[in-house]
Amino acid sequence: MRFFIVSVIILILAFVIKVDLQQGTISMASFYQNEEKCEQQEELQYVAVQIQQDDTIYSLFAATPSPVKTTFPERLSQFYKLNPHLQLQTLIPGNTVLIPLISNTTKICAN
Repeated sequence: MRFFIVSVIILILAFVIKVDLQQGTISMASFYQNEEKCEQQEELQYVAVQIQQDDTIYSLFAATPSPVKTTFPERLSQFYKLNPHLQLQTLIPGNTVLIPLISNTTKICAN
């Protein structure tokens, strides 16, 4: 009978240690490092362009490609940040607009 009780106690202790190593405080305290919170920040540059007859935003983007590959909606949102006065207006020939060029992506990490 003593052998059975000792065996059960050893099995329970082994199970508790196994669970604590996998999910408990021991694994969290010594095996995990603090993760850094990083943000990618894009360097925004722009080019001033004078609008010609029959120019569209798409044709302006095609004439001044960005060094970093971006989608049209991303670049369009940057365009409207630089030119908020064109939000609900058409492009008028002779006006000057700023075309965004997203050049570099930098990683900023904070502890």
